[in-house]
Amino acid sequence: MSGIDLWDDDVGDAASSEPSALSVLLLASPQLASTWSKDLDAYGIELTDDASQPYELVLVEEAWPHAMAQLGETFTVANEDRPPFLFLLNEADEAQCLRAFAAGADEYVHLPISAAAFAARLRRSAQTLREQKTLKVQLDESSRIAFQAMSLNAELGRILQFMESSFACQTFETVAQLALSALAEFGLHCSLGIFHPGGLEYFYDDGLERTIEREVVEIARNQGRIADFGPRTIVNYPHVGLLVRNMPLHDPIRYGVIKDHICFVANALDARVAAMLTERAAKDRAVRIQATAAVLQQMIAEMEDAKLQLTRVSTQELEGMLDNLHVEFSQLCLTAPEEDRLMHLLTESSERINHLFKSTAEQDKAFQTLLKQVASTLER
Repeated sequence: MSGIDLWDDDVGDAASSEPSALSVLLLASPQLASTWSKDLDAYGIELTDDASQPYELVLVEEAWPHAMAQLGETFTVANEDRPPFLFLLNEADEAQCLRAFAAGADEYVHLPISAAAFAARLRRSAQTLREQKTLKVQLDESSRIAFQAMSLNAELGRILQFMESSFACQTFETVAQLALSALAEFGLHCSLGIFHPGGLEYFYDDGLERTIEREVVEIARNQGRIADFGPRTIVNYPHVGLLVRNMPLHDPIRYGVIKDHICFVANALDARVAAMLTERAAKDRAVRIQATAAVLQQMIAEMEDAKLQLTRVSTQELEGMLDNLHVEFSQLCLTAPEEDRLMHLLTESSERINHLFKSTAEQDKAFQTLLKQVASTLER
């Protein structure tokens, strides 16, 4: 049978220092209350029958029916914050012990017992209670810290997932809705604006347009990185303005964590928007370069056709001139060597001119091929 029978009235050496007073609520018959009040007072045990007064233990006489009824009216056995119940048992049988435990007893003491031993038992019960409460507080705090750590890791993982998914976004609307969705998983209601050379594009988590939020975000861009307005917080970055409507002011620790989270998300969103603007500028430059290359290619093709036409005309003119010279040489009274020499010079000049035209045409073709390669590279 559980419990401790303290029949020995001898008590060990008293402590050198007098123990502090211990307040106990006594639910017992008037006769027992009168007896124990006098005996325990000498050992620093203060008994009271007023449940409204502060006390650390509840002492219950199991054999007195009124005490059991008062116990049920005053306390809820399942309440973890209730003080411990110490039952006084007149009989050392199992039935009485079971009744005591059924009524919520934490410990029991068999009568008779000396006042000194009883006082020691009460103090030991109070000390055990304090230790149990301390352990419970430590356990609750450890559980809370562990839960916060797991929750924080999960939220940081969600932020990393947003950052990874944002690289696949090609429009401001897509990346903005992705950020709002991530913040909604933290229990936040937000809206945000994306600033770019073309102006401001604003997005809402619920799709309901609120003009005042847009205006506040535009005005708050000169208020520093973070601006707080009661439960509302605005985070500013070069390309992003984020407004949170429901910051958890009631929980300072959660408030600090959420502020870190929204800064992480806004910073990642700003970096992605900056990258998208750079990509768009690069694409615009590529389109302009490609258009310029196409125009140059067309101009060179036209110039090449004109040069080829000029070459053909020049060749025909030179050939006609040589033919005419052959006819006219007979009338110039030149000797055969002089005539051959003059024809050789004219033929040589004609060949050099033709070679020059052909060389120019080949260079034009090479330049046109280079432009085609540049245009193909820009398209990729």
